[in-house]
Amino acid sequence: MDVVGILCEYDPFHSGHQRQFELIRERCPGAAIVCLMSGCFTQRGMPTLHAPAFRAERALRAGADLVLELPAAWAVRDGEHFALGGVSILSRLGFVHYLSFGAEDKLEALLPITQLLCSPTASYQERLKSELAAGKSYAAAQGAALAEQLPAYAEAIEKPNNILALCYLRALSNLHSSLLPLPVCRKGDYHDKALNGSTYPSATAVRAAFLSGSLQAASEACGYPLPLAPVCPPDGLDDVLLYCLRHSAVLSELPYCTEGLENRLYAAARESVSREALLNALKTKRYPYARLSRLCCHALLGVTEQLLSDTPLPPYVRLLGFRKQSAALLRSFTQSDIPIISKAADGDRQHPIYQLDIRAYDLWALGAKQPAGLMLRTGVITL
Repeated sequence: MDVVGILCEYDPFHSGHQRQFELIRERCPGAAIVCLMSGCFTQRGMPTLHAPAFRAERALRAGADLVLELPAAWAVRDGEHFALGGVSILSRLGFVHYLSFGAEDKLEALLPITQLLCSPTASYQERLKSELAAGKSYAAAQGAALAEQLPAYAEAIEKPNNILALCYLRALSNLHSSLLPLPVCRKGDYHDKALNGSTYPSATAVRAAFLSGSLQAASEACGYPLPLAPVCPPDGLDDVLLYCLRHSAVLSELPYCTEGLENRLYAAARESVSREALLNALKTKRYPYARLSRLCCHALLGVTEQLLSDTPLPPYVRLLGFRKQSAALLRSFTQSDIPIISKAADGDRQHPIYQLDIRAYDLWALGAKQPAGLMLRTGVITL
């Protein structure tokens, strides 16, 4: 039986994700689908609307066979490290054969770009340094350098799903993974902020509709009723974040908080009264919104550069849920080279990465007006 892995957030799970399942099974009839999902916080540096258990259940009801959780240390990262952590886990499980991801272009268009990124030429590196010296963000500088070296692929380089797809392909190469890439065509605008009647909406649009009170429209886009509670709203932890920033003596220890950014972050936190105002005060061409948002999330969660450098790859993965008819996959756990934790209480609570996951759940629960201890109280979802 083919087993296909997906790295995902499902914030929330919607019709576009359902379509990916369908496309996978068109390509690999009878395949089992293993979803490696972010927990309480996302790449955007934001808390998820709904708890991991609810999102895992929706994926299972839509056809996933097994849902695992990507530890927070890799869930709240740039695309390169998000992909590296996820691909590492799926590869080390030992029973996953394919990695599926969305892309606007076919694999053939992405491979030359991947090759250059994995084996950069001197001219590429010189252009990258020049763009960075001009004050551009790393992503923008990389895009410009790639477009100069591979002009035939310049358009593909700028497409949002392709950008993350390239991160996956680089991770597969750098980790010498045996997983085979299985891209599927992504329809719709990845960053569309409104539903606009799209058959395959963006998660951004679904969240926006939900938060604006258009519950029915958001639920229709997902294909199931979205619950009103418990929910952690985007501003649910603003006060906690600002307190952490105003009273931290170690902002310079945050990941990638260099070049005096720690001083600007502290000063802006003293003046700002919301997370949104803080980010708007800080963002520049060199420090884009997404990077700053992750930086704030790291401050909130207590993530340091030292913590990430001490543990370059995930030391474990947690089981969130499975379908009973797919129980054979559980027997495959014996093949895994990475510990799979089925019961949260059985994890090593002295390990700093595990402590980070517990903190992430407790912070999410605080924003959702729930008691602490959420991770340890949540059992495995079985359908």
